[in-house]
Amino acid sequence: MPTKLWMAFLLGAALAAPAAAPAQTGQDYLTQTEAEQIRDAESANERVKLFLDFGADRLRRFQYELHISKPGARQADYLNDLMDAFSACIDDADGRIKDAMSGGEDVREGIKLLRKRGAEFAAELKKIKAEGIELKLYQDSLDDAVQGLQDAIADAEKAAKQIPSGSVKTKAHPGGHR
Repeated sequence: MPTKLWMAFLLGAALAAPAAAPAQTGQDYLTQTEAEQIRDAESANERVKLFLDFGADRLRRFQYELHISKPGARQADYLNDLMDAFSACIDDADGRIKDAMSGGEDVREGIKLLRKRGAEFAAELKKIKAEGIELKLYQDSLDDAVQGLQDAIADAEKAAKQIPSGSVKTKAHPGGHR
């Protein structure tokens, strides 16, 4: 009987214990693998590129979801989550540029990339809005994404003008590869 009692205790303890929490990435819109890639990036330029890549992925998934012939019951939530994640990626890319500049890191490549890809993203968002497929489901998220992207592009334009044309010291950004 002690074995049955012990098993009952273990089962009761397992049921009473809180469920294991998912790994915290710091940014809940990133997968654990993506968050690790950001942490392992050696420079702000690499982080900006990664955030823009992750944003592009969210935008592709959003567009795919719009064209599904039989959308699921939670399509509106999923579309809004994807658009919000896209916006968060753009905001984080913009933030990495600002942080790098304040730390004296050469972030010209990141600025150039944000300006280039930002224009591409703006065209895609404009196309999504013009097509208007189920627009009422995600209008607010789309408007926020457009505004956030415009702000990030404006910040990149301003940053490009602030960087001297000569050489800028290269300095590893905190949180890089250890």
